[in-house]
Amino acid sequence: MSHSNQRNFDEWEIIREELLGLIRSNNMKKFGLMRKGVYLLVSIHDEIPEAAPLNYTDRLKFIESNIERHVAFIQLDELFKESKKKIARIRAQNKNG
Repeated sequence: MSHSNQRNFDEWEIIREELLGLIRSNNMKKFGLMRKGVYLLVSIHDEIPEAAPLNYTDRLKFIESNIERHVAFIQLDELFKESKKKIARIRAQNKNG
């Protein structure tokens, strides 16, 4: 994993923790944090498109159109988890291949 991708994952963890405290509130800060999370995820997949999880584009559209809802946060968090696993699998295959 490149250093920039690792930074994106690390930054998401910080944003995620903050969002957990804001997600059920009407605090406007959560929208900016969600958009930042989307930006980080897209940046990862711009660099490693083959690491995109199943239905990545549709799920990303869902998140963007429901950014204010808790389910969007859950979906974004799942995409980060799935992406990290897929990148690890790609790296392992490249090492062994």
